[in-house]
Order: sequence, then C-alpha cells, then structure tokens
Amino acid sequence: LITFTLLVSSECVDDFCLKLVTLQLLLQNRQLTAEGDLWKCDDSLVAPLPIKSFNSSSEYGRGYAAAFAKLNRIQGAGGWSPLDTNRYQWLQVDLGSRKQVVSIATQGRYRSSDWTSQYQLLYSDAANNWRPYLKDGNIWTFKGNNNSEDVVREELQHAIVARYIRFIPLHWSQKGRIGVRLELYGCSYWADVISFDGHSIISYRFRSKKMKTVKDVISLKFKTTARDGVLLYGEGQQGDYILLQLQRATMELSINLGSSQYNLIKGHTSVTSGSLLDDGHWHSVAIERYRRNINFTLDHQTQQFRTNGEFEHLDLDYEVN
Repeated sequence: LITFTLLVSSECVDDFCLKLVTLQLLLQNRQLTAEGDLWKCDDSLVAPLPIKSFNSSSEYGRGYAAAFAKLNRIQGAGGWSPLDTNRYQWLQVDLGSRKQVVSIATQGRYRSSDWTSQYQLLYSDAANNWRPYLKDGNIWTFKGNNNSEDVVREELQHAIVARYIRFIPLHWSQKGRIGVRLELYGCSYWADVISFDGHSIISYRFRSKKMKTVKDVISLKFKTTARDGVLLYGEGQQGDYILLQLQRATMELSINLGSSQYNLIKGHTSVTSGSLLDDGHWHSVAIERYRRNINFTLDHQTQQFRTNGEFEHLDLDYEVN
C-alpha cells in the first residue's frame, strides 16, 4: 500500500505542474465534502457484509463460525464462539475498504451462557501490522456483556480509520465460553490522501496529445510499508520518460530527456536516495528541473545533478500516472 499527497510549488508555471495542482485541489474539495457529512457517520458497517468478510482464530463448530457474529442475528448457533476459550482467540472483520469507525456494539451468543465481558480492538489496513486501539495513550479495554441478549454499545474516544478490525476477547462468561455478536458503526472514509493497494492507479490525461517542458517542479509526500512501488510515471513516444519509484525501500529517480539517433548518446539518468522508506512514516520528495539541471530532495536532503545526453526538454505523451 502506497499513500501519497501531491503538493506543488507556487513557482510552478508549466503545464505539467498545473496538472498536479488540479489534482490536489480536487482532492481537497473531496475532503471538505466528507467533513461536512461527518455528523451522519453512524452507518451499520457489519450487517451488510458477505460471509467472506469474516475470519477467526478458530470456531467451536460449524454453526459457531465468524460469519454468524452479526448483531441480533440468530442464524447458526447464534454467534461466534472459538474452539478454545483463552486469550489467544480473535474475530476479524474485513470492511471491504477503509472506513471510519466511531462505535462498537456487542451481544453474547443467542440464548446461551456464552458472552465476552471485556475485550480489546486491533485495526489494520492490510490485515497485518496490527495496531491496538488506544485511549488516553493506553491500550484500551472495552466493557462487554454480562448476558447473552443485552446490547452494550461503546463510543470511541477517537475514530478508527482502517479496513480490518480484530476483536480480542479478554474475559468471558464464567458459566460458559467466549461468545459474541457485534456491530461496528461509522461511514466511508474520504481524505486528501490517495491510497493504493498495488492494483490501482490515477492517470491524468493531457489536453493535447503531447507536452514539452523545459522546467518541472514536482513535490509529493508518501508513506508505505511496501518495499517496492511506483509513485510517478510518464513517457513519450520519442523515448523520453520520468519515473519515481521505490526499489528495496530506497527512492529512485530515473529520467531521460532523449537519446541521439542509434543511441550514440544515451540520455538515461538514474539516482537513488534514502533507505528504509517502508517504515510507514511520512516522507517528502521534491524534484526541481530546469533544462538538464535537477535538484532531487528527499526528506530535506538534496542531490544536485545533470542529466545525461544533450537534450533539454521533457517530451511526454497523453498522460502521467
């Protein structure tokens, strides 16, 4: 997963930069719309999910599977119960995409002596690197149920923004075993940060088929836990291209302003910067080009270099991704 926000210098005057400015403004407007609707953020997120959205550490039997853990449902055995009753059990819900979760409601297993009296929540965007829900800086333990039918709802001090939620039982019924039915309340999450899962891109088509620039200013911020991924790419039919990517958690900028006929003079130029950029923290990148002179800045560390070859314009066709 690579997430980045595009920002553009106010000195940026060429067509390439204007395209990035347009993208940033569109994302900002999207965020404002979402913020205006936050007061409506109370949808049932679990109820509409299909069976495949549920997973668990184990199940007591076929009728006790994770998919039966929806609030107020009586199908199957009336809720989820794991095979073993200990603190190593978990129930996982895949919300399908990143959601903003503002509260959770729980019940015990229908007409049984099985319920969960205390639990914790973990969350993740990729079903790994799980983070515990914190309150006042501490891992928070939620109060659950003391019978099988009453609904106990807990409002979150701050919203969880994630795709995956894990329910971790800590204490349970002394009369029975771990059991739960639950619902998560919230809404879709919109932000001025674009998230990618490795199978999607955003493309911007040029108004004309070709774009020829002598000056470019590109600035972006990103965070990721992936070691490899493309952040920006554009190419032209004449062989020009610009590529910004992560290779083994190191940033690599490749650019070609053109090579001479028969490749007697090659224009490909590549530089690398940084390491361990898959740490999940925000990093900033800036590329400033004027003709063949480039300033390449990563986290305030700048490299200055000149591109190979003898050409000074970047010729791109159709779009940048």
